[in-house]
Amino acid sequence: MLEQAVCRKRLLPAGSLRCVRRNVPIPEPQSDVSGIAFICHDLRLPLTAILANAEFLTQSDISEAERNEFYQEIRWSIERMNELVTSLFECSKDRDTFRPAVRNIVDTVERAIRMTRVRQEFRRITIKHQHRGLPVGWFDCNRLERVVANLVLNACEAVSPDSGQIVITTTGDRSCLRITVWDNGPGIPPTIQDSVFRPFVSHGKAEGSGLGLAIAKKIVEDHGGEIYVDGRNETGTLFKITIPFAIPPGAIPHPSPGPIHPPRISGSIARSVHTP
Repeated sequence: MLEQAVCRKRLLPAGSLRCVRRNVPIPEPQSDVSGIAFICHDLRLPLTAILANAEFLTQSDISEAERNEFYQEIRWSIERMNELVTSLFECSKDRDTFRPAVRNIVDTVERAIRMTRVRQEFRRITIKHQHRGLPVGWFDCNRLERVVANLVLNACEAVSPDSGQIVITTTGDRSCLRITVWDNGPGIPPTIQDSVFRPFVSHGKAEGSGLGLAIAKKIVEDHGGEIYVDGRNETGTLFKITIPFAIPPGAIPHPSPGPIHPPRISGSIARSVHTP
């Protein structure tokens, strides 16, 4: 993940609090990073979701409906891990393939948001998703979910845990899908804006792997699209993505992978959908 320069308290594994401020030098561009490394990086999101929801299940004051929702979230995260492990195996055999289908981008973004913000330190961050135009198009939903999840996770780590704001906008038409992810964090220094999609470029956090944006770039390019940082944005950070969205003639819609549940953890998630 891109690590932005920000000094704040954060939860450490041992429960202690410390303030981290570090600028990590930009390494030389890497000639090749395997898909295995990318998949291993993204396995951490469903693992975190499983742990957090398992902790919710131990609470004595939750209702039966909430308990069932936590359980379903764990099952869905395990299914997501199974898909990633399958991709890991296929990648090790050089068989990992791009699988586009007729999918709903609203469902995809909502799953990415839910998985990301389950972490304790992100509960008070406001995340809004707004969709305009056609929600259904042709894309690989599992891979595009990884793109959105990595961008949202990056934004959550950049903003204030008490006043952070993240806005995801998706706009679909018969030819293309546009996705923007904005946050009100400190922004990306101009000196590294041209380098943020290189593997292992990390800025501002000691534990950063520097793979999140490299993963996003590869997946977007696999879709035949482009992703970039809007350097003209005056506040925070704004990522922009454009990919083809046209459904091939004769394509058969597939059901969305997994149900969308309403948010059931503290914090703020807003959803707005506008169709023509």
